[in-house]
Amino acid sequence: MMEPLTVRQWRAVPLTLALIALSVLGFLLVYLHAPLSWVSALTFSDFESDGRNIRFVAHQGQYWRLLTPVFLHFSWLHIAFNSLWLWELGGKLELRLGSGMLVLLVIVIGIGSNAAQFLYSGPSLFGGMSGVVYGLLGYCWVLGALEPRLGLVLPQGIIWFMLLWLMFGLVMPTQMLGFGSIANGAHLGGLLLGCVAGLVSSAVRRFSP
Repeated sequence: MMEPLTVRQWRAVPLTLALIALSVLGFLLVYLHAPLSWVSALTFSDFESDGRNIRFVAHQGQYWRLLTPVFLHFSWLHIAFNSLWLWELGGKLELRLGSGMLVLLVIVIGIGSNAAQFLYSGPSLFGGMSGVVYGLLGYCWVLGALEPRLGLVLPQGIIWFMLLWLMFGLVMPTQMLGFGSIANGAHLGGLLLGCVAGLVSSAVRRFSP
């Protein structure tokens, strides 16, 4: 079973700390009212604003937008929630499987969960690391069950809490106190991608020479 990640282990998880730091920076861009062009440079769909209305515009070749929305956070609860789960799930994965595997998972799940949210809601302002968090949850859940020796088995309480939160977001109004609009498409897409990645990782480990 996954043991709590202690503060003493922070030097062993540089990528996890970097992801948290970038997420905090993304939150500060919003919280401190940075120039809107800075925020729009990180969103999935570029937009312009006249101060009252937002108009989404199409641009070609700006491929960084597929990933960068994961660093944008829109409230204190949003950044605190995602940072906590990044530390717990990302840190443990980095300790056990290395930074290379974690960065691969973050890129694949981040892009996939952002795309899922775009398909779910269309052009809109969304962001946050929660799609990645749900992907890491799914990855640990599946790979931990199939390969328990890796030490990625999750407590059932964590799994049920996150699944209930996902269901709550899907069935309740999306505007919630402190969280704003919940990116349900990113959560569900991230979870499914993480589960598939866990299956693939287990198969690769089993059939590797």
